[in-house]
Amino acid sequence: MKIRNSKKTWRNGLGLGQIMATLLVVLPTIAFSVTFLIAYWNVMQVDYKLKLIANMAADYANSSEDPQTSFSNFAGTSFEASASRLCPKGRTITLDSGVSDASSSGEISIIVEYTTPDSDTYLSGQTISTRIQTYSYHDQNMSVVLTCPNE
Repeated sequence: MKIRNSKKTWRNGLGLGQIMATLLVVLPTIAFSVTFLIAYWNVMQVDYKLKLIANMAADYANSSEDPQTSFSNFAGTSFEASASRLCPKGRTITLDSGVSDASSSGEISIIVEYTTPDSDTYLSGQTISTRIQTYSYHDQNMSVVLTCPNE
């Protein structure tokens, strides 16, 4: 009876087929996953900044006895400068549809929106928004939509 040598070398253990499968399947999957996670991370950073802007806007509205007038004329104020610094690419924040009465008395409703640019690879054209609703210190009601422009 003859005993065969069953010792495998690296060349015999990992063939050309396995190497090609690794190069054609695994590496592109890893590359896609990494680039998608980076894009998602960027969108989550924008969402975080929108929440900060909404919180700042609520504080700005509550600091005024007439928040409707304050928001109608917020251009050039420190609020506009601070909120615009938080907008993606430092764009100036805009009042989208003007100031209107909120549905409930004594409440302030603020919506901040941003639409991702069409040049984004995976998440293009998606609207990200956040809403904050707070009670007015001065028993006034107000609804406002602020927009961070993308271009």
